[in-house]
Amino acid sequence: MNSCCQLPLLLAFAVGDVICNVFSPSVWTRLCDKPAAPFVSGDFFGINIASSEDERCDDYVMERLRELNINQVRLAFSYCSFEGPAARFLDKLIENGFSVSLVVLPSSAEAGKMFSNSEAQEQWRKFVAEVLRRYARKVAFFEIGSTPNRKKWSGFRPWSYLRAWEIACEEARPYSVVLAGPNVQDFEPFYNAALLFAMRRTARSPEIHTNNLFVERVVEPEAYDHRVLGRWATGLLKLNLVKKARFLQFLGHRAGCRQTISTCKFWSTKRLQRWSSQPQDKKVDYLVRYLVLAATSGALARVYWGPMICWRDGLIDDRADGYPEVDHATFYHRVRGDIENLSVTPAFFALGYVARRLGGSRCDRAFSSIRGLSHFAFVGPEKEVFHVCWCRDGQAVGLKDIYSADQIARAVFTDACGKTISAPPAVNERPLFIDFPELEKQMFPARLPEMSPSDSGIIYLSLPKLQGIPWRCAAWRGAFNLRPECPNPSFGDALSPEKLPDHTELVVMRDRRNRLWNIAHPSDKERQLTVKLSRPRGLKRLTDRFKPSKGRRHWNAACIMLQRGINTPTPVAFFERPSQSSIRESYYICDYVPDAFSSRHVCHAFSQGQKEYRGLDKQQWFDFLTGFICRMHDAGVLHRDLSVGNLMLKQEEDGRITPFLIDIGRARVQKTPVDSYRRILDLIRICYKLDRRDRELFVASYEKCRGKALPSLWRLAVRYYDFKQGSKKSLKKRFRKQG
Repeated sequence: MNSCCQLPLLLAFAVGDVICNVFSPSVWTRLCDKPAAPFVSGDFFGINIASSEDERCDDYVMERLRELNINQVRLAFSYCSFEGPAARFLDKLIENGFSVSLVVLPSSAEAGKMFSNSEAQEQWRKFVAEVLRRYARKVAFFEIGSTPNRKKWSGFRPWSYLRAWEIACEEARPYSVVLAGPNVQDFEPFYNAALLFAMRRTARSPEIHTNNLFVERVVEPEAYDHRVLGRWATGLLKLNLVKKARFLQFLGHRAGCRQTISTCKFWSTKRLQRWSSQPQDKKVDYLVRYLVLAATSGALARVYWGPMICWRDGLIDDRADGYPEVDHATFYHRVRGDIENLSVTPAFFALGYVARRLGGSRCDRAFSSIRGLSHFAFVGPEKEVFHVCWCRDGQAVGLKDIYSADQIARAVFTDACGKTISAPPAVNERPLFIDFPELEKQMFPARLPEMSPSDSGIIYLSLPKLQGIPWRCAAWRGAFNLRPECPNPSFGDALSPEKLPDHTELVVMRDRRNRLWNIAHPSDKERQLTVKLSRPRGLKRLTDRFKPSKGRRHWNAACIMLQRGINTPTPVAFFERPSQSSIRESYYICDYVPDAFSSRHVCHAFSQGQKEYRGLDKQQWFDFLTGFICRMHDAGVLHRDLSVGNLMLKQEEDGRITPFLIDIGRARVQKTPVDSYRRILDLIRICYKLDRRDRELFVASYEKCRGKALPSLWRLAVRYYDFKQGSKKSLKKRFRKQG
């Protein structure tokens, strides 16, 4: 029976396999989402590599591999490889004793024709036969094909991949080789189940089940995946990285595979830039957090990180323009940049450090919570005792809430790249390694706290110059930020609501529903802090009942803005009541920016006929202001009260101007850029003080910066806002006359 006749039968069997193995409720409930705390193999860590036409790149890559102390490498090999740098590089890797996983795959054009085109099949057969003849006894195992569930990348459809697998198995019979597959991209177990059991029926099961276990679509390694069956099932399925790995291992075992490995994983710098102004630091965080969870899942035999060299995805930046047509997750063809331009990123050192620390170690206890802390206790190959811990993004737990004072005093702290640091006041989203050099046996923390839902709603900064710290007393809770030059854990106590009356009020700027005043900085009398006391009254006590307190809203918005590179006065502290915080008084404290002026002054100057203001003409000012607003919207920040008085500016002595946002309690922040219609909500407010001609010029400048026109109804929205503001002013005048 030929392949075309077998297809309907295979599809019928595939449907049955998916129903039995993927839709079985007992499987989903039996598998646990918590780490299993096993032994971590010394060869657990691997990396995807490639070279370039420049032969010097071969030696460069091997030198970096020795620096990482990683011997397990993965190399892609296709029709173009025999005549290209891949064959030369592969021979050198084998000669230098590296354990190579060789990814054997056709070109994407030929993969698409593999099922029914006899010429494509014959070309594939000859290629596989030649690869096996040359390297059958020289590489660790052969991966057949790549990403069959991504036709746009690999050219494969499931049935064409099965035909390629069948041919490869026929050619492999004379050799004693290990075959791996099907290398499904992301977590799509329907493909894994259908392909694995079809592979077993058509030829033979792979000895190693491969999958590119990405988690980028949920951003954080610990997060539950909401995109499998929708958000309603997120808490029910609890599909985090650990449970996904165990489910893939389960499918592999059912199909006869002896191991499951993740063959490619990276976080794209381009994607990380959407969420953080420090994308390279976030890449370090996620790399370590992913690898610790994967290593302690007990489900994966190995994880190959990489690619090693690529400006967007790699651990080493090659500074090459553009991106290859075929994604690196499918075919990491070559290094595109020049060897002189290669630049090692912090994530490279993080991979080397975590591989050295975890390889060959035993995990005595693993704890990972969806809210708050993840904590792992290890004993290394030299019997050294160390812990690894971190929190989810934007969360923090005081170090003294985990360890006793004696434990902290005896500990040595290092960051994710292996740099020794002083004892931090809190554990945050940056992984922290804690060594206990004097201990000969494991010492567990006194307790491992888990945040309540209300506490986990507080955002804590983790930036090079700011560290968020939780704060609590009997009557209040909140947070404060520390700077490296002033790491005083009692700083929050000095600004607590009970101590605020002791600080002299330097100037009172507002005292109505909300009170706004300045005080001297407790640690630096030359600086001032602005204190905002929010006192919900009247209807606000009803409408704000189910919202966070206004102090917390200001604090969270400010922290997220700074994380995304949007300027606002540095948040210093906030305080709220633990119960009914939304309808009770709350405090928000931030740095006071001296000599600042608002965009109102800019608009007023040009409305009075001035040709320039503070050294810039009208077009230069509009380009500057719209550039900042557009960057804010692209970062997913919608201010929702962007009047000319809430966009502040500060000019330095050299003429450089820094914009920053104030009154941000109504701001909304999302993971994706703000859509066109909601951008108009901010623009109509900032344009209100401009005349009709200047509004057109301002919006044209915004559209130029964005590179895309706004919906034409923005003019109608501006007129509506004019009418709304005019009506409010008329009503206020009428009430004043009546009063």
